[in-house]
Amino acid sequence: MVSRPTRSPSREPGRRAGSQRPDAWNAAVKWLAVRARTTHEVRKALERAGYAIEEINAVIARLTAARYLDDADFARTWVSTRAQRGAAGPVRLARELRAKGIPDGEIVAALRGLNEEWDSAAAAGEAARRKLKALEGLPADTARRRLLAYLERRGFSRDLVLTTCRRHFANLDEIS
Repeated sequence: MVSRPTRSPSREPGRRAGSQRPDAWNAAVKWLAVRARTTHEVRKALERAGYAIEEINAVIARLTAARYLDDADFARTWVSTRAQRGAAGPVRLARELRAKGIPDGEIVAALRGLNEEWDSAAAAGEAARRKLKALEGLPADTARRRLLAYLERRGFSRDLVLTTCRRHFANLDEIS
């Protein structure tokens, strides 16, 4: 039987002997250096790391005061970036931001700003054009159904999806 060395109770997994856990401020700044995050994401990461609630609240307040955390700016940037890549429509963007803990008021403001700079019909058309390449060779009914489902999953409104699909398929009225 092989004996394994026991771990010292003061030593955490993944840490070298003698190293200490960084304070909550340094841990949060390190996470924020990788990419922008929401207040909710930082709070959850600090909770998972085992920091006390009082310490987490103090760090969140300090990060917000220093403008390292700004959920409204995060939402505007997220929406703009994802929409310009053609990755998602407004419905999906709102769902993603809710999952990241952004309040509904800030989501609405970010989407309102998006509507001023972004043409959702053009984005849906571009997404359809890309998807149609993958649907070539399929029966028309199958391609039509898959395109419709694809655009809806991307978060475009039902009306916009139907309009976009009608441009590419003649007999779409039977689906609506």
